[in-house]
Amino acid sequence: MIKKDTLPGVMTIVGYAVAALFVAFGLYILVSPQMIYVPKEFRNIFGIVVIGYGVFRGVIIYQKSRERKEDDENDM
Repeated sequence: MIKKDTLPGVMTIVGYAVAALFVAFGLYILVSPQMIYVPKEFRNIFGIVVIGYGVFRGVIIYQKSRERKEDDENDM
């Protein structure tokens, strides 16, 4: 049986993984030789936006995780 406390921890890990995938995809867009047919300006802008979104997601997940831990400590 899944405990109530387990699900937020799993979702935090999934959130970090998704954020890391966004950052990796943004880097792939910037440096991949397979994207040579896309104009360089578009690749740079899109890659930086995707990396920024990945970093943003990571920060939001971190803040929610920290907030959840503080709430759990205050409940005890």
